[in-house]
Amino acid sequence: MVENNQQNALEKRPEKFGIRMRRALFWVVQYWRELFNFKFDKYMIIQVLPGVYGIALVALACGLIYVCVEAFMASTWRGLFYFFFAAPLTFLVLASVLRALLEFYMVVFKISEHVDELVGLRDTVDRLSGIGDSVDEMVAVTRRIPFWRVLSSSPGKARSKKADQGEERKSA
Repeated sequence: MVENNQQNALEKRPEKFGIRMRRALFWVVQYWRELFNFKFDKYMIIQVLPGVYGIALVALACGLIYVCVEAFMASTWRGLFYFFFAAPLTFLVLASVLRALLEFYMVVFKISEHVDELVGLRDTVDRLSGIGDSVDEMVAVTRRIPFWRVLSSSPGKARSKKADQGEERKSA
């Protein structure tokens, strides 16, 4: 039974790997397709933001390693200073600024999506307010019909009005 479970697990791994590879390939193809889409009808940045962040961090690290190597070529003390102090501090500051900037972009795009939703909601409200106007017009028309008041009023209200009128006649 344990052997069956191990065999099933081994058989499932290639399937999961194949599915992941297909998804990754699909993502790459979609990325290139959207990258050269000159219509700008979709916000691509939201989908590729994690990749942009990763690429920017790798580029930042490579640049700082290059600066450290250059500093070691100039002087050992300068290289040690860059390697242990300047490069890590620079990486920390620039990675934080990059993260804040990308999060700001994400917030701006989410606000844009919400505004688009509100515009759609406003159109719906405008259409419904048009229905309200037509209902008000119908109420105005039905008020002119004499027997409509009797039909539209509830039986309890009609009786209480008749009772009030009867009491007024008796007291007069």
